[in-house]
Amino acid sequence: MDSIPFIKIADIPAFPEEYSLVTQSVADDGSLLFLFVEAAGTEAVRGMESRGGARFARTRMDLPMRFRLLRMEEGGCFVTDLPPLDITFPLIDVFPDGKVLVAGARCAWYEEGEFDLNETVYDPVTGGCTRILLGDGIVQLHVDRRGLIWVSYFDEGIFGNFGWGNPGPLPIGAAGLACFSESGEKVWEFEGKVEDCYALNVSGSEAFAYYYTEFPICRVSGDFRVTSWRTELRGCRHLAVSGSKVLLSGQYDDPPGTGYVGLLDGDALKDVQPVGLILPNTSRLPTHRLLGRGKHLHYFGDDAIYRTTV
Repeated sequence: MDSIPFIKIADIPAFPEEYSLVTQSVADDGSLLFLFVEAAGTEAVRGMESRGGARFARTRMDLPMRFRLLRMEEGGCFVTDLPPLDITFPLIDVFPDGKVLVAGARCAWYEEGEFDLNETVYDPVTGGCTRILLGDGIVQLHVDRRGLIWVSYFDEGIFGNFGWGNPGPLPIGAAGLACFSESGEKVWEFEGKVEDCYALNVSGSEAFAYYYTEFPICRVSGDFRVTSWRTELRGCRHLAVSGSKVLLSGQYDDPPGTGYVGLLDGDALKDVQPVGLILPNTSRLPTHRLLGRGKHLHYFGDDAIYRTTV
């Protein structure tokens, strides 16, 4: 089996005083994003609750907490203090004009006209803060170079939970993959059958997705034209794409550090070969904390960020 090496591109930044790291991401321009929450919110931001004998993520914190964004790019590190937010299990990205998007993965519908607005758009120049709704059950969320927000959903966000679908309206993420304006207007949604969108890669003005149950790879162009390729791979969670070449993370039950490379050809992913995903110390890559944007697949380790290029 061939190996694909990851190289170290940066150290994980030191935590700001009295803050803890809650999530990380990569912006469309390649800058690295680190979202911190004040220490008092470390547990609440990942809060769980029991309902009907099962455990679910809480949709919001009891008290808003302060967040801080550190953006690492070639010119240095830049810190943005955000207003107090009650968002749980946050996702982070930035708009081309510098606005910040902080999104909660879960939101509930309570009754007609009452539901969680689980996304915040913050303008660090004016201090303006807008809450919008992008739906429950978010897997991944990315802003493209035009400022459009691409969102993928898992099964609860598609079929409904937390009041969405029963007794409330159709879930916002019922299509499994959707695109929104900065103001939260849905400008496009997928028309195929998605039951769980496993992987999403947004770069420039286009998106690639890979979803359950048939697990095709589909490309959505900037004008929302969809092209799909069949695959024989099942359960991959991340992908990177360069031209016709694709790198995916491992399938169900694969050992850590397994990946697959193949070519998008005709209507299928062809010439698929397993590969080992290798850190600089030659150890196999753990299976979690990967993120694909464009031709790069990133790994966020405990102390550093690593990257490989398709």
